[in-house]
Amino acid sequence: MFWPRSFWLSHLVLPVTAGLLLAFVYPYTNLDTWLIQPFYDAHALVFPLKNDSFLVNVMHKGLKNLMIVVSLIMLGCWIFGLKIWSFIFKSSNDGHWVKVFHRQFLWVFVAMAISTSTISILKDFSIRSCPWDLLIYGGTQPWVPLFGNLPVGGKMGHCFPGGHASGGFALIAFYFGFRDSLAKLANAGLVLGLLFGFAMGWGQMMRGAHFMSHNLWTAWIVWMILLMQYLIWSPKAFEV
Repeated sequence: MFWPRSFWLSHLVLPVTAGLLLAFVYPYTNLDTWLIQPFYDAHALVFPLKNDSFLVNVMHKGLKNLMIVVSLIMLGCWIFGLKIWSFIFKSSNDGHWVKVFHRQFLWVFVAMAISTSTISILKDFSIRSCPWDLLIYGGTQPWVPLFGNLPVGGKMGHCFPGGHASGGFALIAFYFGFRDSLAKLANAGLVLGLLFGFAMGWGQMMRGAHFMSHNLWTAWIVWMILLMQYLIWSPKAFEV
């Protein structure tokens, strides 16, 4: 498969540039502190919205479950399109949408699973703590810079990148999965992925669970994973 120069510019060059800015410029902007400060009570030394019912039950648990349901629907569509179902229902209609997009359904499910799992694994090995655990916000753990080392006495924070936001950003899998077959659905997937990802990440930031940089890194990592999968394994079987 040949991709034009414009594809590489928008899908790889610009994201890599954004990643470099995020790594070497963003830390000096103080945006993390500025954005999270309105949600921190400096007198009580707590994040008042940490246990807010709406943020916990809707923005966190609810949207997380919604993303899981979306991925399982893709898996279900793929399973329903297997030949065994054609045999069971005595149908050979190759034009049915379940069969037409059979490969894409599996591709999107795998992409969502891999991208969110990768973020979870990175969090497990992360030394950086959540804002609500940091000394500067009433916690007990030291702040560790992006490329810093865990100081003596510090504990593994397991809070980088933003895990919750990865579920929303994983919807971008629809963009890559259908960009070669259904442009409108692909574009909708890109927009919804960004909206849900940042909304879920912002909700966690309001609770004191993550800095904005945590979510930006999540978006970047998810994008690069989806791009890599797209380049290695095409979601659409092209005719030679």
